Amino acid sequence: MTGRTLVLAAVIALAAAGPAAAGKLLDAAPKEMRNYADQAGYILASIPVCGGDRAEEDYFRRLARDNLVQIGADDDDLGFLDHYMAEAAASAKPKKRECREEGAVPLAGELFGHRTAIEKALKAQ
Repeated sequence: MTGRTLVLAAVIALAAAGPAAAGKLLDAAPKEMRNYADQAGYILASIPVCGGDRAEEDYFRRLARDNLVQIGADDDDLGFLDHYMAEAAASAKPKKRECREEGAVPLAGELFGHRTAIEKALKAQ
């Protein structure tokens, strides 16, 4: 490989690694944003396991995004969420027992816990 090819390969690899821009929420709480996206992805992956369809998956994606918009998410934050939620959903291995209320409620509670942590970090700025 030539030097130019190596540089191009490095640029492509960095671009494929995920969104580079930081949004308002990402600036305030990067770790919690990632945790929120990972948890949302896990919940998203559980929808078909629990008998849900594509419409329910789309509905959940909108809810996950709207929860962040309510606390000030911008386009960069939502791009980050979309990217890492999809990544987490692709690798998640949800369990059928999480389809019942006693399994699903803690999953949702954890998601809202991350949202609360993001909101606290925003207020602390």
